[in-house]
Amino acid sequence: MSADDALASFGMREGVDAGWAREGVVYFRRLSAQRTKSRMSRVMSKPVYRDMTIRNWATATRLVAMLDES
Repeated sequence: MSADDALASFGMREGVDAGWAREGVVYFRRLSAQRTKSRMSRVMSKPVYRDMTIRNWATATRLVAMLDES
């Protein structure tokens, strides 16, 4: 499944969730103040989830820092 197909399968809520597909990766943003209205927690119930690795912003930036250190 392509990143565009994966992104389309999530059914994000406008004004709360946002997503961007790039080659091999999908980026998501959820407004923290409206997290109870977000549909992103449903990602785990989708078949595409078994092929994913999910990282939060803090982990992603730490991984970048580790790469920069090497």
